[in-house]
Amino acid sequence: MFYSLILVALGFTSGLLLSLGLIANAERFGCVDYPDHGRKCHGQPTARTGGLALWTILVLVQCTGWLPWPLHGTDWLGIHAMAFLGALDDRYTFKSRYKSLAGLAVAVLLALPAASLLAQTVEQVRFLHLTLPTRPVVTLPFLVLWYWSIPQAINLVDGINGLAMGFSLLVLGALAWHSGALPMLVGGALVATLVLNFPRAKHFLGDCGSLMLGTLLAVLSVRLLVPGDASLPVWVFAYPIADVSLVVAIRGWNRTPLGVGDRSHLHHWMMDRLGGRAWVATPILLAFAALPMLRATRAPGAATLSTLGVIALAGLGLKAFLDRVHPGLARSPAPLAREAALVPRPAPPAESTGSQRLV
Repeated sequence: MFYSLILVALGFTSGLLLSLGLIANAERFGCVDYPDHGRKCHGQPTARTGGLALWTILVLVQCTGWLPWPLHGTDWLGIHAMAFLGALDDRYTFKSRYKSLAGLAVAVLLALPAASLLAQTVEQVRFLHLTLPTRPVVTLPFLVLWYWSIPQAINLVDGINGLAMGFSLLVLGALAWHSGALPMLVGGALVATLVLNFPRAKHFLGDCGSLMLGTLLAVLSVRLLVPGDASLPVWVFAYPIADVSLVVAIRGWNRTPLGVGDRSHLHHWMMDRLGGRAWVATPILLAFAALPMLRATRAPGAATLSTLGVIALAGLGLKAFLDRVHPGLARSPAPLAREAALVPRPAPPAESTGSQRLV
């Protein structure tokens, strides 16, 4: 226990010092997110360096072997490739299609050895009420889709202070509970970066952090959950899946291209309902995200609570959809109309939103 506490303290201290150092030099690195009184409605220029701090910690974890779950070389290569892609995007701003294609290439890189390893580990897996063979010809398309979509989904979730980092901590907690191993160093570093992002943002996660965390969590969920029950990752990532589904539905209704950013996400809707108070919206949304994750734990009543959580999340998404496509709000992009009404009242720094651009 004492050794574990030392690792948590080391991760927290390292993450805090790295984050503060990067914040102080963000302007020099060109990693500053400027408000535009549109989707980026934070009150002042903010460093976009949280992901760089976490990436540095993750390199340390890889070199020291202080991650309790073994990852292969291709896993680390994919994680670092997505972190590098995100860092470049934070600095130079790529078009969404190029990031998506690069993410797809990394997904294939990760899925090929994962499909082979899964076939060697178990002969079949359960998915909901189905039993599927683990032959690569069956699992490879699903794994490619998973490794491509989850990093993108975490990137999209990173829209208000604390949401993506808090969600990542919840996922790490669920995986730790399921496996009985605790990622002390990574968890401590993630808490440190979260402290500097919520409720008052001194830095943002950036694409580097969101894409890297999304890839890491996607890899770990397949490694730890799929051999026992292939449906568990869907429960754990129910919130970003619901959020992306909502965005696709609203943009489809409004005939808006998927690559055009708007305010269709659950966190945008919640912020509008709460008058822009991110410090209230984030805990509420994380509570909705946490309930479905219980399916992957050994908590008493986990099956019932997780089912209720999915029902509540679906109800929340339906309410957000109906509000956004209501004739009084939408048909022209409803969120943009609401947003225009908010422009004369800049948000204070305490309620600044996340830095992520929608892709």
